[in-house]
Amino acid sequence: MKIKEEPTGVEKKFLHMCEPVVLEAGYRLYDLEYVNTQKLLRLYIQDPRTGSALIEDCVKVDKALSPAFETETWIPEDVVLEVSSPGVFRHLANLEHFRMSIGETILVVIMGQLSEEQTLGAPKGIKGEKKLRGVLESVSDTDFILSVQGFKLKLKYEQVKKANLDPDLKSVKE
Repeated sequence: MKIKEEPTGVEKKFLHMCEPVVLEAGYRLYDLEYVNTQKLLRLYIQDPRTGSALIEDCVKVDKALSPAFETETWIPEDVVLEVSSPGVFRHLANLEHFRMSIGETILVVIMGQLSEEQTLGAPKGIKGEKKLRGVLESVSDTDFILSVQGFKLKLKYEQVKKANLDPDLKSVKE
């Protein structure tokens, strides 16, 4: 997984336009995705207090962005704005996402096999796995530590195909 870097082009323009509006409305811009072929701009927002967003929050941000969408001439015609919560199982695409998730349970899908060095002393069930579920212990610019069944596994971002939060919903419901 290549850690998502700062956006460029139109996505960067959208970021610079949307982020201050989202912040002023009292939310955090978790992620932004512009799908050029569909003329679709997706904003994922979070209430910093809850880590989520309700439909009312999304409507508030959508309305706050309307004036800019009506007046900015650089915005491609017929762009559809979609504002939503990143969800309970939100993806981790950049370093900030990983940092915000320290102490959380995440699911990581890896590419290839774990090396002998990585799995030295690991429980048998970990060695051949492609999907690893554990607590994100720490994060650096190049790798992170995932505690899987009590074993501290150091993974490089480039080994990761996909990562997302994977909370235990039973404990959330209780």
